[in-house]
Amino acid sequence: MLYRVAMADIERIQHLIKMVRPQLIEVAKAVRDADAWSMSLPVAVIDARQKPALLTTVGVGSVGNVLPISTTVDHPLIQKLYRLYDDSGAEAAIDEIIHGQEGDAFAEIFDAHQEERAAGPLIWGAGDAAQFVTKSRDCFHDGEVAVAAVMPLNTAHELITFGVPLWALLKDP
Repeated sequence: MLYRVAMADIERIQHLIKMVRPQLIEVAKAVRDADAWSMSLPVAVIDARQKPALLTTVGVGSVGNVLPISTTVDHPLIQKLYRLYDDSGAEAAIDEIIHGQEGDAFAEIFDAHQEERAAGPLIWGAGDAAQFVTKSRDCFHDGEVAVAAVMPLNTAHELITFGVPLWALLKDP
């Protein structure tokens, strides 16, 4: 089952799976051998921003140790900022919110967001990470390995999550 994946990304995902297949097979074996889903169930985290792509196996409950989680990006004012970025650009978006009714609250959360960004690249928000935990449970029940992949996107990156069927990884080549 593919999650948050556009059809145009399927070829990129298939290519990525081929690149890390040996490591992904090891994750699939561990998932297959698990008696039940738990927060320690292995998932695959793939960083495809580098060549070759790097697969890290981690318990789903520890995925935040591999993929930095923002504590501010899910805040409604930061979400509003990103929506306005798309429409009017960075300076106009900040100006509109800072001079609005929620200007003081925005200034506080924006400062915290800037501090997070200065500390290193943020991969996803806490809400996205929590959804991935739920998706890993669904993948387990569907007989799949849960994967979170950081893919290059122009000068930035994007995070896509998906499941790979155990049978497709564990069948004889």
